Amino acid sequence: MTNNTAKNNQLIATSENTVFITVAAYEDHETKTAALCKSAEDYGVSLIICDVEEPWRGFYYHKIEKMSERLKSLRDAGQQFAFILDCRDVVFIDPLDVILAKFNAINDGRIIFNHDSPGGGWPSDRPYLAREMERVMNSEHARPNAGMIAGSIETISKAQHIVIELRRELKEGCPRLGILEQLYQDIGTSFSNDDQYLYQICLTYFPELFQIDYDKELFSVLLSYPKDIREYSDDPKRHDVINNAAIVHSPWLSRCQEWNDWAIQNRWQR
Repeated sequence: MTNNTAKNNQLIATSENTVFITVAAYEDHETKTAALCKSAEDYGVSLIICDVEEPWRGFYYHKIEKMSERLKSLRDAGQQFAFILDCRDVVFIDPLDVILAKFNAINDGRIIFNHDSPGGGWPSDRPYLAREMERVMNSEHARPNAGMIAGSIETISKAQHIVIELRRELKEGCPRLGILEQLYQDIGTSFSNDDQYLYQICLTYFPELFQIDYDKELFSVLLSYPKDIREYSDDPKRHDVINNAAIVHSPWLSRCQEWNDWAIQNRWQR
C-alpha cells in the first residue's frame, strides 16, 4: 500500500485517495475514449468514465456543474485528490506510481492546470482577459487549459463553486466589477457554457487557486507531432516537447490517424 505521508504538512496523493475522471457523453464513446482507455490500461490507471448514457449538454454542464456534484460524493466516500481529463485527446505516458510522484513533487495546494498555447485567451480570445491573467499570475504565459487539471478535491470544488457563481452573474446580467463586467459588456454570455473560459475568469479573481504547469512537469499539451518524445526545453512557448510530463493532451489525437496510432500502439520512448 502506498505511504500516505504528509509533505510539508500536506497530504500526499496515493492510489487509494486519488481518482482519475473523464466525461464521455458522446455517441460512440468507446471510439472516442479508445486512446485514453488503452493508455490507462497499459499504465495501471483506474479511470472513471462519466455520463456515457447521456446526451452531450456542453462543457459547463458536464465538467463543472455535474462534476462538482460527483466530486462531493467522492470526497464523502474518502477520496481526496482528482485528475479531471478530457476524453478524446488525452493519453497517459507513465505508470500510475510515476504520475502520482510527479504530482506530489509539484503540488502546493493549488489546482494544477495544463499550460495552453500562447496568444489570446481561447475560446474568447479577448486581449484584456489575456492581459489580466498575465498580470495576476505575473507571467506572460498565463494560459490555463482545462483539458487536464489535478488537485485536491477540496480546492477543485472551491473553484467550481466560484465558476458556477460567475456564470450565474453572467447569465443574469449582474456581473461583478472587474473583468467579468468588461467581458459581459463586450460579448455578453457568448462563452458562458465553456469551462475553460469560466476558469480563466475565475483565475483573474482568485489567482491563488491556480498553478499552471509551464515546465511540463506533470502535463504537456502538444500542438505539433513531437520529434523527441522526452526532449527538454525551458521555453514555455514550445508545444512540440513533452519534458517530464506524465499525461499528454493534444487536439490532434482525435483528428489525425498518425496521432491516434501513436497513442493506441503505445509509441512513446522511455
